[in-house]
Amino acid sequence: MTAWLIALAIALQPSARGDLATRISRMFHAVVTLDDNDPQVTLADAEIHEIFTTRGVPASAEVGDEAAYQFVFLLCSTGPMAARTNALLSVQAALAKGVVPTDAVTYCAARVKLDQLMAKARLRPPTNPALAKTIHDLFVRDQAVRQPTDFDPARMTQTDRELEAPLAAILDRYGVPTYALAGVEAASAFVTMIQHQPPEFRRKALPKLKANIDVGQADAGSYAMVYDRSQRDEGRNQLYGQNLECNETNPELHEAPIDDEAGVNDRRARLGLMRMELYARIVVEMSPRMCGARSK
Repeated sequence: MTAWLIALAIALQPSARGDLATRISRMFHAVVTLDDNDPQVTLADAEIHEIFTTRGVPASAEVGDEAAYQFVFLLCSTGPMAARTNALLSVQAALAKGVVPTDAVTYCAARVKLDQLMAKARLRPPTNPALAKTIHDLFVRDQAVRQPTDFDPARMTQTDRELEAPLAAILDRYGVPTYALAGVEAASAFVTMIQHQPPEFRRKALPKLKANIDVGQADAGSYAMVYDRSQRDEGRNQLYGQNLECNETNPELHEAPIDDEAGVNDRRARLGLMRMELYARIVVEMSPRMCGARSK
């Protein structure tokens, strides 16, 4: 038996199980904060599906609203696509009984649909592999200066300036690259880098990105990210809550103002995004201390 299977067997012993809500919270944290190849993620994925197989979808009354939401989130975000598609049917049945949060099931349906589009796109190589390679290389540089270890705001700002011209050249020639053109990973990386460029870059890219979303050639959550940042560029409230910021009034990273904040989790769920409060908590935990960086 491999080491991770032994560890899973121990974890699943009744004496080691502990409170189910605590277990779910632990699994959620591992999956959303660690690399996909981390052994803890593998263990969490196996544990999620063991719980689902043996006892179904935990009800809010059993584990609390947040843990019930987190379990559905995990069930619909990890594992083989066929298993997640089947899980969607189960969580929809649980919703019909009124035992799981509505936004969790909305998220599940949206996430499964979006990931099916990505899986389909990955079946074909990009039509422009050279462009995919160029974007990959730019993204490596973009991310290298955003690691928590030895984070340097000045170095990050300088790198963003250096990447502006090659990214603008791609935008001018190809628009926002689609899954078909550059592949899922490169297309997603390009959108991430848009966030690190000047406001006029985002304004130019936003309608092109929306066109990609409309034909299933980009992740809807990426549009929310660029849209919200564009709103904040112009001093307006965001809609989806994707932008966290800091200012003189509150120097710590925090949620920027949101229009119709009461409805933000429903809007996020429809785009396959996790709840606002969970997202903000994870971003603050995972981000380096960027509040000293020059904002664009």
